[in-house]
Amino acid sequence: MKFSFTDDQRLFAKGLRDLLANECTPAHVREAWESHTGHIPQLWTRLSEMGVLSMLVPESAGGMGGTLIDAILLFQELGRAGVPGPVLEHMAVAAPALANTSWGPSLVDGSQIATLWVDNSPYVAHAQVANLVLRNEAVITGFSTSDAHGIDGGRQLFTISGGTETSASAEVFGLPASDVMALSSAAYLIGASERMIEVAAEYARQREQFGKPIGSFQAVKHLMSDALLKVEFAKAPTYRAAWSASTGAATAVRDISMAKALASEAAYRASRSTMQVHGGIGYTWEADLQLWMKKSWALMRAYGDATFHRRRVGASVLSK
Repeated sequence: MKFSFTDDQRLFAKGLRDLLANECTPAHVREAWESHTGHIPQLWTRLSEMGVLSMLVPESAGGMGGTLIDAILLFQELGRAGVPGPVLEHMAVAAPALANTSWGPSLVDGSQIATLWVDNSPYVAHAQVANLVLRNEAVITGFSTSDAHGIDGGRQLFTISGGTETSASAEVFGLPASDVMALSSAAYLIGASERMIEVAAEYARQREQFGKPIGSFQAVKHLMSDALLKVEFAKAPTYRAAWSASTGAATAVRDISMAKALASEAAYRASRSTMQVHGGIGYTWEADLQLWMKKSWALMRAYGDATFHRRRVGASVLSK
């Protein structure tokens, strides 16, 4: 099997990168954190106009009619920019799952925002900016929220109460929401990891010790190259998982778990190594590195951590 992205897929991803370079700078992300909304309204509008939010919505429902193969590079670019807010939840699951309901048109154009409540977690990410929450077989509207104070200001956690439930399915591409989110967050983690390495590399070129840039020392070079190797090693399984999910392959769930496990481990290595290059100050508010680091720490554990997904891969292999 020969697999590669098309020119159109790569050009769309490049267009998104260019948009995010202007509309989602570290200053924008900091502002979203400081406002305690974890959301950038003007960016949300631009993502809707570009078709990112409706990428996976069928053309018959007003969307782009794309597949997870079309979207996987976009998830990666969103991670590279550290985009805050419920973009993954809305784009990857809620908009396509509810495309043929009364909420469909407003989710396609971004005028309503959706997030997810998956598995048995007591917390709902982004509930404070969402108009509706999709959970298993129901849509919840008119709910109240209480802040749970998560570590990532761009992915704030809340408990919700009250509201009205309406029957709806959270299944997308024949997969439960948790698996689709595991795949999209794996790609997001890859993008975030790449950005952390870039930030640390720039710091290593500027920071001097003993009269030389610290990036010239072999210990630093080895540290960063090992982190980069982990990230590159996670890419192919993530792209494969997108193909499996898009084509309905029998191995889709196993492939998604492999992608999430490897991407989580890559993000962990990237965050540890880049913080070490920064001498520990990368964790502080003044350093941009912490914007991607804390996002990675949150997503590494969301939708199943590396241990959970490795066990699921093992169970799949041993059951053959």
